[in-house]
Amino acid sequence: MFQAATSGDRDWLRLSLKRALSPTQLDKQGLTVLHVAGLHGQLECMKLLLASQVVDINASCPLGRRPIHMVLTAKSRPHSHACLTYLLEHGALPNVATDTGLTPLHLAATEGLWECTKTLVQAGADTGARDNRGHTPLELARIWCHRRIARFLKDSMWQNEKKREMERRKALQNLRQDLFNMHRRAENIEKVGRQKLMEEKVTAWADKKGLPLLWAQPMATWNQAHAHCLSPDQRPQSQRTKVCHRQHPGAPPREAWNISPNPSKPPPASVSRPQGVRLSSQPERSPPEPDLRHSITLCRAHGDGRPQYTAKWDGSPQSVPNLPWDVLQRGLFLAAFPSRIASPNHFQPNHVLDLPRLGCSPGPNTSPWTEVAMHLAEELEPGHY
Repeated sequence: MFQAATSGDRDWLRLSLKRALSPTQLDKQGLTVLHVAGLHGQLECMKLLLASQVVDINASCPLGRRPIHMVLTAKSRPHSHACLTYLLEHGALPNVATDTGLTPLHLAATEGLWECTKTLVQAGADTGARDNRGHTPLELARIWCHRRIARFLKDSMWQNEKKREMERRKALQNLRQDLFNMHRRAENIEKVGRQKLMEEKVTAWADKKGLPLLWAQPMATWNQAHAHCLSPDQRPQSQRTKVCHRQHPGAPPREAWNISPNPSKPPPASVSRPQGVRLSSQPERSPPEPDLRHSITLCRAHGDGRPQYTAKWDGSPQSVPNLPWDVLQRGLFLAAFPSRIASPNHFQPNHVLDLPRLGCSPGPNTSPWTEVAMHLAEELEPGHY
C-alpha cells in the first residue's frame, strides 16, 4: 500500500486498500499512507484516499507532522502547490504546527515555494508565528535567501498589522462613544438627585414657614399649556367647563398665568412661541462632546503593564484596546488635544517671507552692504559694513 502511494499507481493503491488489514496502519516511521502520498507529490493517490474516507486529513505522525507538512518538501515537487491547494480545500489546517513549532508557512518559506507561500497566506496562515527557535517565516526566508518570498511576507505582515491596528482604533472609538453615553447618564442621575434634594429642602422650609409652594405640577402645567391644542370633544370635563366659563360673553378675556421667571419670555411649555430665524449661512454646530478628563482615569495595570481605565461612576478598572499611550489619550480625551484646523477656512498657506527671522530686518539708515557681501569680499574695508 505504501509502495503504491509512492509510485502513484491508482489501480495498485485501490487494490491494496481492499486487501489491507487496516487502511489506517502506519509504516516504520509512523506515517500514514496519506503522509507518504503527500511526501512524493502523488495528487491522484491523495484524491483516491480522501474520496474513500478511510484516512484523516489532519492525522499526525510521532513528530507532529501532518499531510500538509509533507507536501511542502523537495520530494513533492513539482506538484507541491496542487497538493497543498487540494488539502486546504478539503479541510487541512493552515496553522497547525509540528513538535518543533514549524507551521506549513515555515516550511514553504524554507523551501522557497513561492506559490505555496502565497496560497497559505491567502488561506489565513499566521505570518507572525514562531517556531521553537524563535524564527518567523520571514526570518527563515531571509536565512535561505528567498528574497521574493521575504518581500511578500514582509508586505503581508505590514498589512495584517495595519488591519489589526485599524480594528483596535475602531474599538477605541466605540468605547469612547459608550463612555460619552455613560457620562451623560451619570450626569442626568446626579442632576435628578440634586433637584430632588433641592425640592425636599424647599418643601421642608415651606412647611416650616407655613407657606404654599409656588411651582405647579409638571403634568398639570402641560395640560394647561396644551389645552387649546385639543378639540372640545377631546378635552376632559374640567377643561371644558373652564373653557366655557372663560368664553362667557360677560367675562373679560384673561391671559393664562405666565409661569416663566422672565415675564418678557413665553413659558417653556408654550407652543405658540415664534420660530427663530437663523441669520447665518453656516450649518448649526453640534453640541459639544463631554470632557472625560474629570471622570475617566487612564493608567497601567500593575502586573503586565497593559493600559486600562477607571470610571468615576464605576470604580473598577476596565481594559482598553492595545494601542500606544498617546493614541489612547488622543482618542479618549478630545478636549485636551484640540484640532489645529477646525474648518477648511483655517487652512491658509504661509509665505516664506512672512516667517520669523533670526536676524534684524534692515532699517532705513542701514548700510547697503549686507552680511552676504561681507563674506564674499576678498578684502574687508573698514566703514563699509
